[in-house]
Amino acid sequence: MDPIVILVDVVILIIILILRALYTNWLATKLKWESSFRRAFLVNLVWIILLVVISLIVIFISSPLFIELGLTMDEIALIYLMVGFLIFIINVLIGIFIVHYFYEKEYWGSLVVTIIVVISERVIMVVIIVSIYFFLGMWFTEGFYLFTPF
Repeated sequence: MDPIVILVDVVILIIILILRALYTNWLATKLKWESSFRRAFLVNLVWIILLVVISLIVIFISSPLFIELGLTMDEIALIYLMVGFLIFIINVLIGIFIVHYFYEKEYWGSLVVTIIVVISERVIMVVIIVSIYFFLGMWFTEGFYLFTPF
């Protein structure tokens, strides 16, 4: 994998972490929860680290498995689509428990914050991908998914 792509992934991950922390802090303030940027940053740091670990495990286990099974590209794409949906569900569940733990609020409030953050993150990622294409004229999709929780 190209080192430039990995560097871009890491930079994007840091940008997403900071934006998620700012957004989580803003949401906590709007909900009148005890909030600080430090707490929001820790919530999102733990959350993203867990998702990156899960993503790396899936990537490093699935690739050799797909090669060994001799799957076609269409079958692999379908499997990744299903795994992506499963990772999305895991993302939401992890978020609920992390937000609940750090903010000590009920699970329903944690669910609302988690869903808002996850949807906002998807929008931010699309904006980043389109911006990179617009300004640099290239798609960074090879490695972008390595550090992106599906």
